[in-house]
Amino acid sequence: MQRPQLKEFYGYGLILGVLIAVQSYSVYVASTTDLLLTWQHYLGFAATAVAGILWAVRKPQYLFYALGLTLMLGYENLVGFTPTLDFTATQYYFNSTPLPVSYQDFSMYMLLIWAYVAHERLRTMVTRLLVK
Repeated sequence: MQRPQLKEFYGYGLILGVLIAVQSYSVYVASTTDLLLTWQHYLGFAATAVAGILWAVRKPQYLFYALGLTLMLGYENLVGFTPTLDFTATQYYFNSTPLPVSYQDFSMYMLLIWAYVAHERLRTMVTRLLVK
């Protein structure tokens, strides 16, 4: 791999390290308190494991999509990483109808870091879509 690809690859490794640390803390909190892990947590563990396997076998093109999808699902409250699934709830209005919208703050921050790490690949994807 070339230098920019290595920086992206190790950036993904750093993101995976943070996810694994936070999920380990979630397991620790669940085992020492009365907090129960939900199906979102277990789905998050599985998604992180798949991304970790892709990182270990050095498949950055698949890891880009797996990690992005994992963080996007976490952002939408479908996958959990933190001990308590804290989320921010807001309301958007379409005409006069309120639409509830909620998102996990931790996943949003991790998604922003992922976008920073993968900005060159994202830029290439967008230019391919728009140049046609």
